[in-house]
Amino acid sequence: GERPGRHLPEIDDISVLSGPSTTTNDALDHQYKEAIMRHLAFAVTITMLMAVAACAAPVTIVDGGDATACIVIPEDAGDRINRAANELADCVAEASGASVEIVTEPIEGMAAIHVGDTPYALAQSIELAGDSVDAFTIQFPESDSIVIVGATDSGTEFGVYDFLERFLGVRWLLPGEHGRDVPPQATITIPDEAVIDEPVFISRLMSGSRGAQHDWAVRHGMHGTVQFHHNLRRLFHWETYKDTHPHFFPIIDGERYVPTREEGWQPCFTAEGIVDEAIRNITQYFDEDPSRTSYSLGINDNRNFCQCEDCMAKISGEENFLGNVDYSDLYYEWCNEVVEGVLEHHPDKYFGLLAYNNVVEPPNGITLHPRIIPYMTYDRMKWIHPEIEEHGKQLTRDWAEVAETIGWYDYIYGTPYALPRYYPHKMAEYLRWGHEQGVQALYAEAYPNFGEGPKLYIYLALNWDPDADVDALLDEWFERTCGPESADALRSYYEFWEQFWTERILDSAWFSEGGQYLRFNTPTYLADVTPEEIAQCREWLEEAVANAGTDKQRARGELLMRAFEYYEASALAYPRAERIAAPETEEEALAQLESNFAPVAYAQKRLRLAREFEDDPVLVHPLPPTRYAATTGSGWGTDRMWQLYEWVQESDAVRARVADLAENAEFEMVRQNAELLLRVATGEAEPLNVNASFEEGDDWPTGWNPWVKFGIGENYRSTDVAHTGEASLCFDGMKRGGPTQILNLEPGKYAMTAFVYVPEDIETIGTVAVMATPRDEAGSNLPGGFTSEIIPTKGRWQPIAAAGEITAQVGGKDVANVMFLPLVDGWDPDGKVYIDDLSIVRLD
Repeated sequence: GERPGRHLPEIDDISVLSGPSTTTNDALDHQYKEAIMRHLAFAVTITMLMAVAACAAPVTIVDGGDATACIVIPEDAGDRINRAANELADCVAEASGASVEIVTEPIEGMAAIHVGDTPYALAQSIELAGDSVDAFTIQFPESDSIVIVGATDSGTEFGVYDFLERFLGVRWLLPGEHGRDVPPQATITIPDEAVIDEPVFISRLMSGSRGAQHDWAVRHGMHGTVQFHHNLRRLFHWETYKDTHPHFFPIIDGERYVPTREEGWQPCFTAEGIVDEAIRNITQYFDEDPSRTSYSLGINDNRNFCQCEDCMAKISGEENFLGNVDYSDLYYEWCNEVVEGVLEHHPDKYFGLLAYNNVVEPPNGITLHPRIIPYMTYDRMKWIHPEIEEHGKQLTRDWAEVAETIGWYDYIYGTPYALPRYYPHKMAEYLRWGHEQGVQALYAEAYPNFGEGPKLYIYLALNWDPDADVDALLDEWFERTCGPESADALRSYYEFWEQFWTERILDSAWFSEGGQYLRFNTPTYLADVTPEEIAQCREWLEEAVANAGTDKQRARGELLMRAFEYYEASALAYPRAERIAAPETEEEALAQLESNFAPVAYAQKRLRLAREFEDDPVLVHPLPPTRYAATTGSGWGTDRMWQLYEWVQESDAVRARVADLAENAEFEMVRQNAELLLRVATGEAEPLNVNASFEEGDDWPTGWNPWVKFGIGENYRSTDVAHTGEASLCFDGMKRGGPTQILNLEPGKYAMTAFVYVPEDIETIGTVAVMATPRDEAGSNLPGGFTSEIIPTKGRWQPIAAAGEITAQVGGKDVANVMFLPLVDGWDPDGKVYIDDLSIVRLD
């Protein structure tokens, strides 16, 4: 008695969704017949369930705190079944105090909850309707039996979690020991209400979660079933193919690119034999493990496509909406050829890939093979902008014209954002629309930050059912997280952030209309929230904690408050446009030195909290602030000290006080910046870099490498104005960019200083930053480094400084060198800013 569908693959048979893999009339007829039979099977199953329910009766599994049922699992139960059965037993115990046994044979005299394909469940000949590997049913064949069974073990697992939510009222509000909410009930009786369910989207996966966070996401139906990520670097591994098939690698600027690392290149898609080699490798992949159901043809994570004559002949040469040369025609034609070849050996497989960078738009005159699933990559929070939303919707419609099955790849980052990026109603809006247009698979770069409260709770619910009632889900989350008396305060807190991220952020200099994702590694949005608003947010959370009804509810509120402390410290430390005026007298300068260095304290606090969060399953930052130089904030709050640069040079009293702070200040950042200020102002700091004052060179300063992002604006050596000497570096109408210099440095503490000047007649001012980024031997950027950013004052030379530590290794990789960069960002075409005396010095 093996139930039909018992051995469905990890990727479901989505041929009904995707269309036939052949164009013969016989195949089409067979396809339609299969579809009709599925609908008939669904109707028959519903009828059978209604008949069974009519003769069954409610099943009591706990009576007055005593277990009256056992949980029965198959003898060969896998991890998913065991995990689900244990969660079921734990929740029953938490609700009632009863200990329900997990067994492989029913216990005489007790009701049985059958989880998975037990002999009893198989004997019922239950046939699941629906297409998903995650489909499940809950049935009541007899008055003392409950059956929870899925199309696969994953479906059974999700069936158990549905059972707990539906019949016991269990909710997994947050990860970790305090996140599960189980209503108490001494007697638990399960009504005989048969359930059939399956997710709307065939694949639902988000990245960045680990441990308790991952387990929590699985409770909410997360299950990725399609391979689609960057993978051509594995299909043609550089260490092998650079010797055996060097012509597989691209021609870049007229020369064959010989890779020295896994990334940084795309294959030459017209290379002789490359299609056959891909077919051979992928066929071997499936030969080695026939249970594998998909393979990724995702391009590598770069834009270095081949420029050989044959490749260029297959592209239009035009740019796509991202400003990249469009290689879609070439790439998707190659994908079709490879897929057709592999399917001759393995006709039941699927192939995911990324519609990304140079292949982000659909090809012209080419229909993708029905077994190919393109994932459209875009940060759909950008759809708060009406014109961007309409473009994104039209692009989805265009893809639907050439691909039978579409996936959406999203960027819903929690970390490293330094404020809760919360927009559940916009998520619901675009996911519903996507489903209506035929989007069937979802993936998101999430890197959770559970200070965002119900954000992922709602997102995962919409992954299962995009028509879910978001407001009802939110109301329940607010009431159950800290208790009914705290619900209004929690709701106010999160509604504030939703309004911030869906309305106010459109007017922020941070919001970018171009590109595929918003700038998660640039925290300039912090300047758009006021200290008064942060204080109000604290009041709401304090009220929620104070009104919590139970110990668990209070613990959850305290977790949210602790997460908020990081947001609060980030917002209060971040440098703002409203600058304290530079002192005009020695007395004012000394008074400023004695003033409260609260921003510095907050800058240190946020880094301390991030370190403390590393061991917390709820608060951990998968992408910590130190991951990116601009989010580290090691220089935040120190700008007022650098306004005293001239006074340190001119005043013995000010210089003596700065020396004292360098030795004895409470905060390390104050000590570090005081030491640096003293050394730079007194001329003791000898630059390690070349041409620090830009005196050498003609139109371009010697020793510096230009970089202009987006190709907007220009950068050149100028003698219009200078801090010292005769020359400086001018950034003229540059939206984003700056020159770089690479230095080989020993591990230790270093600092970067510069002077910035903006003419009085400039209307709109962007930001200026100094940034140090460690790199590996291959020239790839590594996490960490240090940076500082300012919004400069017009009409005077203003100092900027950043300091931090360069370590020998980052994430297990050796630091080969460090890239130093003065970065301008957000300047209008008529904007102009000068930088001079850019020095890198060693502190220790």
